[in-house]
Amino acid sequence: MTIISLEGASAVGKTTTAKALCTEFDAYRVPEVNTLFDTSEEDATTWYFERQCDRWQLAVDRETDHELVILDGDVFQPIWYNWIAHHQTNTHATIDEFAPLDSICRFYREKLKEKSVGFPDRYFLLTATDETLRRRKRNDETRIRRNFEYHLQCITPQKMFFEKLHKLSPEIVRFLDAQCLSTNRSKIAAQLPREDCVDRYSIERLNALAEWVSETVPSLSYERIVEGISNTDASGQRHVGE
Repeated sequence: MTIISLEGASAVGKTTTAKALCTEFDAYRVPEVNTLFDTSEEDATTWYFERQCDRWQLAVDRETDHELVILDGDVFQPIWYNWIAHHQTNTHATIDEFAPLDSICRFYREKLKEKSVGFPDRYFLLTATDETLRRRKRNDETRIRRNFEYHLQCITPQKMFFEKLHKLSPEIVRFLDAQCLSTNRSKIAAQLPREDCVDRYSIERLNALAEWVSETVPSLSYERIVEGISNTDASGQRHVGE
């Protein structure tokens, strides 16, 4: 059985593409954390990370009954999101508000050892121009997409992260220009992994990524952070990737 993950900017079409794939295949979609779980002010610092592990476990459980499981968003997202955030500060977000990268990587390292979280068999990073993303946001009244302009700034560094992952494990990442829904669906269907070729629980892969983010400064899409990012979103604990 196969687990894939769709990633990309807000409004790029991850959810609609995942749902379309479910109509074509015997597939199950695992929604994002903010859709699956309710939060409260009392939630622990690691709450968001732990829910990503819950998403992974749900994917593993469902793959026994489905030929394809689709993670709508990366379970390792806290690593690259906080890496980006650590290099972007303004009056609404200071470095103290972000989860320390070393603690996040340590959390995931332990969970990988326990096989409580893992790498999907393939990532598909969906891309589109900022103009296209803004148009799609305007035309979609079903979602708020909190801090949309801020998240546009994450596009370039996010791609850097997945390019590094591709360099480490070429078989695990595919880059896809997100066009119309039918094209997205057909391109992904044509590039699904044909056999088990990924070590889902590779500590070496995580360690290499952790070392890379500790030494690399992300290239930003814009010269400054757009005003208006909330402290909650800055931490990477809530509402990420809406």
